Amino acid sequence: MEGFARLVVAVTALGLAGCATFACEPATITVAAKEQRTRLEREFRGVTTDQLGRVTERWQDVPVREYWVKDPDGRWYRVSDAAWRTATVGEPLDVCR
Repeated sequence: MEGFARLVVAVTALGLAGCATFACEPATITVAAKEQRTRLEREFRGVTTDQLGRVTERWQDVPVREYWVKDPDGRWYRVSDAAWRTATVGEPLDVCR
């Protein structure tokens, strides 16, 4: 049982270490451009049965808005709707890298 506990601890530690790479690294950039993009995302709407009694899934494509700002070096950063609305070209903005 002690070996199993060590295995669980090791796997948990590795999993948490992997999450560190996805953490936000705050940075302040000067906004060079702003852009709003729309993409389609499939959304699960439920299951139904057809005339023969087979179960089928129902999906719907829904538009999703994304908000992006560009720094003077040409890198784009995805930001929240509120941050995008307050961002002004030529002014500083706090973003996550």
